[in-house]
Formats: sequence, structure tokens, C-alpha cells
Amino acid sequence: MSYAIETKKRKFDRILEALSDAAAASPPRSSLNSRNNATTTSSSLSLSLDDTSDGSKRRRVTPTSRVALLPRTSTTSLSTHYLPSSRAAFLERLQTFRQVTQWHVPSTDPINATVWAKRGWICVDTDTVFCGSCKERVHVDLTIDPSRLRATKIADVTEGDVQDDQDDDLAMVTEVYNSIVKKYQDMITTAHSEGCLWRKRGSDSSVQRIEGLLNTSIALASLKERYDSIMTREDELPAVAPLPLPLSEDEESLTKNLSEEEERKVNLNAFRLAITGWDRKAEDIIECHHCFRSLGLWLYRGDKPAMETLDAIDSHLDYCPWKSADAQDTEVILPSKRDTNDESGAKKERVPGWILVYSAIVKGSNKKQAKDSPVPMVAEEEDVTTVGESLTSEQREKKTRDLFRRIKEIKKPFNVKALLNRKRDKQAAVPRG
Repeated sequence: MSYAIETKKRKFDRILEALSDAAAASPPRSSLNSRNNATTTSSSLSLSLDDTSDGSKRRRVTPTSRVALLPRTSTTSLSTHYLPSSRAAFLERLQTFRQVTQWHVPSTDPINATVWAKRGWICVDTDTVFCGSCKERVHVDLTIDPSRLRATKIADVTEGDVQDDQDDDLAMVTEVYNSIVKKYQDMITTAHSEGCLWRKRGSDSSVQRIEGLLNTSIALASLKERYDSIMTREDELPAVAPLPLPLSEDEESLTKNLSEEEERKVNLNAFRLAITGWDRKAEDIIECHHCFRSLGLWLYRGDKPAMETLDAIDSHLDYCPWKSADAQDTEVILPSKRDTNDESGAKKERVPGWILVYSAIVKGSNKKQAKDSPVPMVAEEEDVTTVGESLTSEQREKKTRDLFRRIKEIKKPFNVKALLNRKRDKQAAVPRG
């Protein structure tokens, strides 16, 4: 799908979102007379209609039904609307799967949370998804009944045979599990009602992509925001594992141009968390806003911590675009291959989101170095000055005269008056017969 078509789709979805917000924000209509003349009794409440209506008509409303007359103040949710190209709506649906106590499907499975969210499903209960458009529900159960396995195993065994081979048992469990997953893969689409739009088309892969990472200024600004939020409690940061940078340069040389102040040294642990998409959620919790994984930093502290080192990349869920190149779905030429002499041999590669931020840091550093070192311009000015000083006064006057003579020759074809005079002189010189 071209970038122009994708942009038009997103603009159309924003219009639908605005219309949905306006419709949800409008309060229900109520009678003016009911606001001023309503009299509450212990048994009933009497409301009069508008002045234009028949005065004899009266409406009896019990006190328990008064709640329905009051304006409803509810937040507008995009997750219930059919907005397949809206990234905000997709992330809102994906966020419903964040509770590990409520959604137990592994992120490595073909039926993980992103697959359901791209087809309009939200998680509403324990391993239960719901479609806000067609109101259908699906309960996902991946547990394997041991009695079924034993029955299958006994049916396949002849009398007198004993099968204690663990490999066969594992293969059988895997086969049954894959068949269950395949069933739910089909239900992601077919469980919608026949008229549901999510059954016909879901969100494409681009909806999961992190925006702005190809823009150097936006990527660096977002990186600094995440870094500053993590640094609010610098003394409680855990030890973060080094990043596998594409280039051989160390992280300290990469971070020296990130700080605006020369004396301010960048904290490597905070930098590793920020470049990989982590942001501070609470006092002792960091969070990713694209896979909605939360990490408690207290697990990495103490004399005997539960975990000694935090892996900033591996801690993301497998479908997170900060970690997965397929989820980010962006092809670029890395700086290490862009700087080679043979540019034709450098091919574009799919890279995860944190590599794009790394590339933005390298680009920003190169631009800053080129801006701060005007050495070639100074050398050129020195050369010109040296040549000018080596000429004598007579040589300079001769060059000036030659320059004026050349300018005069160039201007001759454009001197209309001289051309007319020359033409008139030629005509006068011709003898008349």
C-alpha cells in the first residue's frame, strides 16, 4: 500500500473519530419545565412537558428511573468503533490485553494480542475477547485435556504394546496444541457476525509501526523526553545490559552529543532504557507504550535481587515494534553501510524501532560535527588571500582593465542604441542609384 493512500485512510479515520467524539459528548435532551418545576415525592416524580404540548398530558416517573434522565458523562472509547487504519484505536484495543492475570496467551503464539486487536477484538474478561461492533464474544482456552491425550494414546496402541517414549508424548501434545491454535486463528475472523465490518477487513501491519522514528529531530526529542522521565529517580535505576550496537563504537561516544551541557554526563543505564522505548510510568515502574509491558525496578535491587541485570530489549514482548523488526515494518540503510564507498551494494534492511533511534543519533551527531567544524571554508579563504597578496599593484591594475574590457564586450550585443547607429551609418554609406 502506498504512503499516500495510507495517509488518506488515516485522515478519514480521524474525521470519524471527531464525529464519534462529538456524538458522545452531546448531553441527552431534557425538558426545561422539568428542571424548574419538578417536585420529588416519596413515591413518584411528576414532570411537565414543553409549553407547546398539551397541558393535560402528564408523565409519571418513579424515583428509580430518574437516573436515566440525568446527563451521562462517559469517556469516548475508540476501541468499539470500526477504525482499521487508526493507530490510536489499535493501541487502545491492544492495551486491554495488558493484564497478565487476565490474558494468558503467550506473545510468541500466532494468536497473540496484536492479532486479535487488529481484527477489532478487545479483552473484557479472563481470556475472553469482545467485538464492540457486532457484540460477539469468544473465550480462548488453550489448555489440553489430559484425558483426551490418554484416550488418543490408548486408541493408537495395540494390545501388548507399551509406549513410554517421551518424544512421542511431546509430539502428540504439540500436535493437539497446534490444532487448537489453528481453530482460534480461524475464529479471529469467522467469530464476527456476518455483517460485521471487522470480518471483511482488519488493520494492516503498518498500524503497529512507531511513528516519527525516521525524522531525526522528532526521534531525538522523544528520546530526551523518555530519558528525562527515567532520570527523575536516578539513584534507583538498575544495571542495564549493554546494547548490541551495529557499529563498533562504544555507547559513551554515542551519548556525548546528546547532552546540551558539556559538563553533564549521560547516565548509560537511563540511556539504554530510553533508546529502547521505555518510559517511567510510576515511582518505581517503567513501561512501554507499544506493547504495554510494565517492569518493577525493585526486582533488580537489594543484596540478593531477583534479577541482577535488566535486558532493555528482551524485556519487551515479542510483538513489540521496539524489539521486532517485522512489527516495525520499516526498511532503512544503516549508517555503517551507508558510509561505505560502494553505495550500490548497500541494501535496505528491516530493523526494530530502537535501531532507528540509534540511526537518528548518528545522523544528528554527524550534522553537529559538520556544523561545528568550518575548516574547509577557512582554508579556502586563506588560499584566496595568499593569491591576492602575491600580486603587485601593476598586475592588479592590468587585471582590472582586462575585466572591464571583457564586460564591455559582453554588453555590446545588448546596446540597442549602438546597433541602431551602426545600422544607420551603413545605410548612409550605401550609394543611391
